[in-house]
Amino acid sequence: MTKKTILVIEDSPYLSESLVDMISMKGYDAIAAPTGREGVSKAIENHPDLILLDIRLPDIDGYEVFRCIREDDWGKKAKIMVLTASESIDNISKNIDLPSDLILFKPEWSVKDLLQRIEDQLNS
Repeated sequence: MTKKTILVIEDSPYLSESLVDMISMKGYDAIAAPTGREGVSKAIENHPDLILLDIRLPDIDGYEVFRCIREDDWGKKAKIMVLTASESIDNISKNIDLPSDLILFKPEWSVKDLLQRIEDQLNS
């Protein structure tokens, strides 16, 4: 059985490293991208099983990343989970079509909750 891969698109080095470490400890392959453009490139190149996407990024925002990934044939069905500290659920819902259980607000989520949601997505 091949390891599942999770792409973390997050500009905070501390949070990105923490997520990558946490995901790796759970037995998954983790890839990090600190910018939106790099995230799109790594997503299209690697076809991860799940993408954790921040909305506020230094170059293009997470909404544009989401749209770019969805334009790719593989990306139309890519599993994406949003992690954000600054956006409201209404604003996110206006910009991208994701169920609310795939949107997590920093720092309100716990490691346990995040890992459970990752497991749920990878096994659905």
